[in-house]
Amino acid sequence: MIRWLKIAGFVAAIMAAVPFSVHAQDIRGIVVDQTGLPLPGTTVELHNGETIVATTSTRGDGTFAFDAGLRGATITAALEGFGTSVLSTAGAARIVLQIAHAAETTSVVAPAFVQESPTTATLGAHLTAQTLARLPSNRLKAKESLPLLPSVIRGADGLLRVGGARPYETPLLVDGFNVSDPATGISNINLPFESLRGVEVLRDPMSVAYGGLVGGLMQLDSKPGGDQFKMGAQGFIPRPRFTTPGFGRLEGIFPRVHVGGPAAQGRIRYFASVEYDFERIPVPGVTQGTGPDIVEQSATVFGRADIQVSTRQALTIEALAFPASTRSAGLSPRRDALATVNNRSVDLFAGVTDRVVFNGANVLTVRAGVVAHETTLVPNGTGTASLSPAGWRGNWYAAIARRAVRYSVTAAWDRTRVTRRGTHTLTIGGSVAARRMSGSLTENAVSVENAEGRVVRTIDFGDGSSIRARDARLGAWVRDVWRASDRVEVDGGVRIDGNSGIDDTAPSVRTGIRYALDASQLTVLKAGAGSFVGTLPLAVQAFAGYPNRLDRSFDSESGSMTRELRLQPAVEALWLPHAVAASVQIEHQFSADLDAQVGVTARRSDRLATLHVPVEGGLMPVRSNGRSTYRELLVSVRRTWNNEQQLFLSYVRSAARGELNDFVALFQTLDAPLLRPGGMSRTSADARNRWIAWGTANFPRRIVVSPVVEVRSGFPYSVLDQRYGYFDRPNDSEFPIFMTMDLVAYKTVTVKKRSADVGIQLFNATNHFNPRDVYAVAGAPRYGDFTNSVGPILRGFLMLKW
Repeated sequence: MIRWLKIAGFVAAIMAAVPFSVHAQDIRGIVVDQTGLPLPGTTVELHNGETIVATTSTRGDGTFAFDAGLRGATITAALEGFGTSVLSTAGAARIVLQIAHAAETTSVVAPAFVQESPTTATLGAHLTAQTLARLPSNRLKAKESLPLLPSVIRGADGLLRVGGARPYETPLLVDGFNVSDPATGISNINLPFESLRGVEVLRDPMSVAYGGLVGGLMQLDSKPGGDQFKMGAQGFIPRPRFTTPGFGRLEGIFPRVHVGGPAAQGRIRYFASVEYDFERIPVPGVTQGTGPDIVEQSATVFGRADIQVSTRQALTIEALAFPASTRSAGLSPRRDALATVNNRSVDLFAGVTDRVVFNGANVLTVRAGVVAHETTLVPNGTGTASLSPAGWRGNWYAAIARRAVRYSVTAAWDRTRVTRRGTHTLTIGGSVAARRMSGSLTENAVSVENAEGRVVRTIDFGDGSSIRARDARLGAWVRDVWRASDRVEVDGGVRIDGNSGIDDTAPSVRTGIRYALDASQLTVLKAGAGSFVGTLPLAVQAFAGYPNRLDRSFDSESGSMTRELRLQPAVEALWLPHAVAASVQIEHQFSADLDAQVGVTARRSDRLATLHVPVEGGLMPVRSNGRSTYRELLVSVRRTWNNEQQLFLSYVRSAARGELNDFVALFQTLDAPLLRPGGMSRTSADARNRWIAWGTANFPRRIVVSPVVEVRSGFPYSVLDQRYGYFDRPNDSEFPIFMTMDLVAYKTVTVKKRSADVGIQLFNATNHFNPRDVYAVAGAPRYGDFTNSVGPILRGFLMLKW
């Protein structure tokens, strides 16, 4: 208890050490159009009653600011060709203007996203690039900062979950393009925060323009080039390790360069970034001196060009390459070096967005893109993969090579109409996507031993096989955003999705309302409900091509065989996953710099692809009969000050249940060594209680300090018997409470008009025991022992700016 009080006192001391001027805050915000793009040149007025206190115009990036000494209750934003927006200063952080008339002088920029829903949460759903740059980050990448948001949690496998959904149920979008792997629905693509305007998480329910999802989505909003040439460089100094194990060794190097600016008299704006990452990751209890380690390497090449074709048409062309490799993946105290795998992958993406504004407030947006993912898994050992209560040794269980590609085209037509009963923005859209996957799979025999070293179970596989799948997906939607008044907005729509590979078509309906309880809009009620139609990764349809399995059990004393199961992979009738969700939240602005929200969410999913493992052997089919449920209570508070300073606190109480044998989660890497009968249980990343606190504060002498604290319930795990079957109810035990405190502190120095941020990053500063593995075989010598906790990590921090 005393230790927790000390930790709390330390956090409070850091948060309280904000400069003395915190009582004064500039009124800042950004003005965007209905697609989320910035609107430069917008006239913004600060009002105190009927009096105009001050007037300004938005900059090239759509942002504006009023001096902290000015006080007003409301903000008015107006731009030719758009409707005027009037709202309280509390809601001025992001102002959305609807297109009302396409004037001859209207200039457009190709959009990143579809029109935001008025029911989308404004607190705890978005991180700007400026905020990301000030917070602790292992590799200074944007996506890895998403767990700072209350609805996002990183599972034990390193993958992100949004609102209790499994990773494949929440696709990753880059500028509106789905860049998830068509084979698994998961993406490892990441971008440094210099390449982004921000990251965002959209929760259910949301606009019907988004399809192919069940639980939510993650968005990376890339940065267009600016009005002036800019460049920067970071990470060119190698990073030694200052903690054990591996003290003194080169831990990593992450050089990257970005450049952006105008061309062709400003008609073209470009941005490009290149990065190489190398990191040697020591494993507690395994790495001694020079190894073994997990070694990760990757490169990111990203480019974007925004072309102003005319005053009414804009074109965005972008491309991304992300080759990566991991040596000795899976190395841990429960997996020796020979039982690891070397993983190599390449992600490629290219997209074109064309936007045209016509007379009569008509906007046509067309996107065309292609995503390709290639993966190769090569085991480091040979022969049989052995599994005992102590863990894996000898070999990895499979060798895999696969490639998947998706081609997609989306078109949306928007029209805004002003009536006596308010403004309606109608959207009609459609999409088509073609996917295909091919590859090979060779599985190695698995031998399971008891604590005495006797073989009690073996799994043998048929010959290696080729796996293939292909399909086409169609989608169409109609949506209306009705702004009845300054206080009431309604978002409703219907869509239909179909898939040729499984011959299924399913409709969905979503609606939401935003209602300001008072004229000043200090208190806003947001509620929504809707249905969702997900997508099936291609690995599901390809399962019938997997090798057969021969699963034998043996008596631990005599060695005689007690059971033999012959399992033949099969695919039965499949349907598109379906979910129904509802949410209610209240947002309240206590003052211009203090706001809070309380919300509840409930979701029920069915038709999930689930593997049926027969207890007597025979066909082992994947079926669309899986279910899952999620419940959540969210409370969050944000306090802001001038110059990007803020404090964010949140608490989430949740419960997530789902199928043990959810196919995509089970075959995350396209294979699984051991299979067991399924059923419902807590999901693997179900953290019942989670607290997050983070902040960023400016100190004298241009010093910035930003701490992050996370405390949550431990993830569930299953107790197993000597044959690695379930000993008790699955996922009925828990890891210890997880707690971490991370910190970044840096000073900005300027030499000859060139600036650099120099400082340190400290992870797990309190050295809290956060195990990632457990010895879970009942009756074994180390049963119940937790291991593989990473201690404090101290790293240097350097960013150069031009």
